[in-house]
Amino acid sequence: MQARKSLLSLAILFAVSGAAMADSSTVNTSQAGSDNGLKIEQRGATQSTVTVNQNGGRNTAGAIDQTATYSNLTINQTGYYNLSSAKQAGNNNTGSITQNGGGPQPQIASLDQSGGYSKATIDQQGNGSTSASITQGGGNNNTATASQAGNSTRVGGTISQAGSYNLASVSQERNNNTVTGSVTQSGNSNTGMVSQFHNSQQVSATLQQNGNNNVGTIQQTNTLSTTAKAQQRGDFNTLSISQNGSLLNADVQQNGNNNYASSTQTGLNNEETLLQNGNNNRAVVSQTGTGTYLSTNVVGLTQAGNNMVANVSQTGGSGNVATIYQH
Repeated sequence: MQARKSLLSLAILFAVSGAAMADSSTVNTSQAGSDNGLKIEQRGATQSTVTVNQNGGRNTAGAIDQTATYSNLTINQTGYYNLSSAKQAGNNNTGSITQNGGGPQPQIASLDQSGGYSKATIDQQGNGSTSASITQGGGNNNTATASQAGNSTRVGGTISQAGSYNLASVSQERNNNTVTGSVTQSGNSNTGMVSQFHNSQQVSATLQQNGNNNVGTIQQTNTLSTTAKAQQRGDFNTLSISQNGSLLNADVQQNGNNNYASSTQTGLNNEETLLQNGNNNRAVVSQTGTGTYLSTNVVGLTQAGNNMVANVSQTGGSGNVATIYQH
């Protein structure tokens, strides 16, 4: 029975492994059971569709390559210990990966898009360990979203973009035990956001932007032992970090002119470090919560340049320390 099942899986695999060369091509594949593999290559396509459905465990959609324009790629995996890896080349393409209902083994999804005016989405819910990675390069006006909710252990979401006028978003909610979110952008007029809500503990977020006219936002709500790091290099940048919970740590750096940084921490035993280098910068830091003589609320703010403005507010009782340097 197992041999028959393996032969069937191989038959399906080779049936869809060939390259589709015509325009308006369609590939629809469904696999049920475990230990299935899939490879699809679609080239020179316009307004084409690739749809993959896998239901079971230890399935792999690990070599899906679509070179197309105005085309769609959809991968749905339900079960446990599944792997998805897809690449799209061309403009005006849409790629989507969904993984649900996994066990304690990891669910891994990666989507790579090269081209402009494309959209990438990864959604992972109700799994054990999960990893989502989106890479976009070589084009403008791309959008990327990674959403992870209700996963039990070790959740990681990463978006990397190279180009101008890009949008990126990582959303992580109701996950347990070690949650990491990261957005990296290079180019002009980028918008990056990492949102983390109601995750249990050991939550971290990283945002890095290189270029002009960037906007970055990190928001962490109702978390314990949380870290946020953000760095912007360029002109006309705006950055906002908001944290709610206890044992919060934020590290913000801005290098350039006309930058604005705002960080708000609500909770107990928090630490904030903010560094700005450049002209006409403004920094606002607010801490609300009570520290103790053993674990204080700490703010360290350094500004180097001309026409700097710093506003630091600490309320909530004793155990607060603020240090501000302006050069």
